[in-house]
Amino acid sequence: MSDTTIQITKREAASTRANQRLRKQDVIPGVLYGQGREPLPIQVERVKLRAAFTGESGRNAILSLVIDGESQPVNAILKAMEIDRVRDRVTHVDLLAISMTEKITAPVPVHLVGEAEGVRLDGGMIEHSLHEVLVAALPGSVPTEILVDVTPLKIGQSLHVSDLVATGEYEFAGDLAATVCSCVVTRAALAVADEAGEGEEGVEGEEGAAEGGEAPSAEAGDAASGGDAGGDDAGE
Repeated sequence: MSDTTIQITKREAASTRANQRLRKQDVIPGVLYGQGREPLPIQVERVKLRAAFTGESGRNAILSLVIDGESQPVNAILKAMEIDRVRDRVTHVDLLAISMTEKITAPVPVHLVGEAEGVRLDGGMIEHSLHEVLVAALPGSVPTEILVDVTPLKIGQSLHVSDLVATGEYEFAGDLAATVCSCVVTRAALAVADEAGEGEEGVEGEEGAAEGGEAPSAEAGDAASGGDAGGDDAGE
């Protein structure tokens, strides 16, 4: 995690109207809590908040909050963020004060690397089911991303959180049985397999028909021979 300094202002009013006025001024209302603090209504300029979370650590950045009226900065992380889905704008933030010597749990993005054996050799595809995993670590040891090598995966195989290997001073938390990704058969591959199966059935059917057709011909030949013999007898 990286450390980002951000100026925070205490918020006097907490009414809906007051918050709406702040948003119109490109100021985001929020609350700071944690570390034994009473919940503190705060406000922060939208541009400063955006800058704080556009670094390498993204939303997991450690914020060094400079709060008006307090002598010492407060370390904090983003705990929750409300977003207006229509306008795609942040409308409220919850910040959690933290200690740099106490473990926290944070979501970390998962990125898949490599080409799975089932994709390369058998025409399968990778289904990416879990795009974030929870890790427990000291604030300074939370990774910026988790890289998952899918190269060994064959068709029908999956990787779960419990299969992941920590590469730093952190451990995986949350549902360890959750599926991160799977190598599955594509519809195209299934269609090819179905066509191949139908082709084999067609060949077997033709061979069966050919074998079945020889027997009646032989019987017909025998009947014809029998007819000739009867004719000879009659002639005699």
